[in-house]
Amino acid sequence: MTAQLRNKKKSGVKKTVTFSDDTTISKSTNKKKTDFMSTNPPVFVRKTPLTIPWHLIGLLIFYIKVSKNYNGEQLLLGLIPMQILYLIFQFNKSTIYGKKRLKMNTTLLLLSIVGSVAMSIPAMAIAILLGAPLVEHLRSTWLMALHSSFLAFPALYSVVNCDFKVTIWRKYFIAIVVGGWISCIVIPLDWDRDWQAWPIPVIVGTYLGAFVGYTIGAFL
Repeated sequence: MTAQLRNKKKSGVKKTVTFSDDTTISKSTNKKKTDFMSTNPPVFVRKTPLTIPWHLIGLLIFYIKVSKNYNGEQLLLGLIPMQILYLIFQFNKSTIYGKKRLKMNTTLLLLSIVGSVAMSIPAMAIAILLGAPLVEHLRSTWLMALHSSFLAFPALYSVVNCDFKVTIWRKYFIAIVVGGWISCIVIPLDWDRDWQAWPIPVIVGTYLGAFVGYTIGAFL
């Protein structure tokens, strides 16, 4: 009797056969993901107070309160080295490419400085197309464009250093442009203030836009 019950249990067991190799499929999927990650590593900026460009506020205070007649040349001479130091010791240390923190590349650093100067020319042309003085204040317009270009210098270096992955850095450029554009509102107002003269409000606006962009860029 017991032998019969055992035979029935054995005969009741269903045997299934599958022709799919789940192990092979999962390995293939993982390999594709690994290959994609190696060729397209993610880029992001860490959410850290290290990215806050406090030096821009200090430069604005100097420009508005200390310098005589809003000296844009002196401001630019202060901006360039401070932006380089900000990139080396703050912004680049917060940039992650793939699974590693990026190291500074001296060649790319020098190329980015040259690129910032070159970028000021199309920036000046765009400003003129948007209504900036063409003849009488051409030098001032170019000075404003140089300020804007070197405010974007850390983002420009990161674009080159991250294999031209432009999307993540676009917001920093936009913040500078928006800041300068909004500041134009005060120029035509009938207040008769010295700081309303071209391009003082735009320079201040681009600095504030850059400060906001670099501060909250990692959270956007």
